[in-house]
Amino acid sequence: MIAGFILDWIGSLVPTLIGLIIAFILAIFVLRTLVHLCCSNKNRVRSSDDSSVTVDCAVFLLCSRPMNRFVALNCNCPCYIPRPRLRFLVRLALLLFAILLRVLAIILYATSKTNTASKATLAFACAFSIIFPLSSISLDFYQYRVWWHYRPSCDTLPRSTMSKKHIRYIPYHLVGNNRNDMHMGNKPCDTMSPDVKCRNRNLEHLIIFHLDDYKPQERWGLLPPSEAANYVGFHRTKAEFAISIAHSDFRPSMTPPQMLGFGVYFARSIEHTKGKARNAGALICAEIRMGRVKQITVNQIDTVRNSKAWWKNYDTVYYNHENDDRDEFCIKDPAQILRWVIVVDEENDTKVGEYRLDTEFEDTWCGCI
Repeated sequence: MIAGFILDWIGSLVPTLIGLIIAFILAIFVLRTLVHLCCSNKNRVRSSDDSSVTVDCAVFLLCSRPMNRFVALNCNCPCYIPRPRLRFLVRLALLLFAILLRVLAIILYATSKTNTASKATLAFACAFSIIFPLSSISLDFYQYRVWWHYRPSCDTLPRSTMSKKHIRYIPYHLVGNNRNDMHMGNKPCDTMSPDVKCRNRNLEHLIIFHLDDYKPQERWGLLPPSEAANYVGFHRTKAEFAISIAHSDFRPSMTPPQMLGFGVYFARSIEHTKGKARNAGALICAEIRMGRVKQITVNQIDTVRNSKAWWKNYDTVYYNHENDDRDEFCIKDPAQILRWVIVVDEENDTKVGEYRLDTEFEDTWCGCI
């Protein structure tokens, strides 16, 4: 029975911390009452009816977000800022471990050789207490879904109509320019080793851990055949158009003027979608199947401008700009787009502020609480 009690206590660290906090608050009120009864008015710095210090201290202990995180053993480490899934998995592992310990405690209570009525009571109480970590798991799962399965406020369409190519929306405050070189685990990827090219082609990684001027791949013509089949491109458009794309697909631009002909346009980096895009409000990072590629230079633009004649022999026109930072390409068929992620700009998305997602880590204590 002692072993069961020990396991039960280890699995109940959160309730233990809560009990200590409550005991501390009660001690504050008891001490204040004793001071009120034992001290005369002339020795008081404050008047006898001034309870602001005591109340403020109690409110702080009960309502402070850092204190609540400490009591719930919920770390606010900077590495969780761009990784809500990791935070959920760590919390899930902790809570499942607590449940496992309680299950073992229940077994030890129930099989104890001590012939007392208390063992049945302890086993029942321990079994009932499993409800609380299960409730915590439910709450953590909800918080995880808010982050990872995020939908901007401007998307009011049914989730059932979402395109299978759509991976997820990424809240605007998670984009790479908001990473911090001073926070371990929250640094942009390309600052970790400037001499090594990142090989990660995961679209979420490219948006969250890389800066606007980052180009995930070399010029298409310089890639080896094993890497040239699929290419990563960036597309900027209005927020309402991005929502429509998320629930259907891209549509080729068929209205002149179109420098590379008719089709869907992409740039090599986020930075160079800004000057080329006629509309702003959302950014799309996509993986594209290039197919048959026609490479052109500035002297050959007129051979494809405002035309779809190249569609007969090619799937993609790739423009090799004099400055390779400004390369762009046009595909003829939206079916070439395999998958995408979307970031809606702050001006068109109020949910981040409403849910206080952008301020969750601002009140962190000691770097992790």
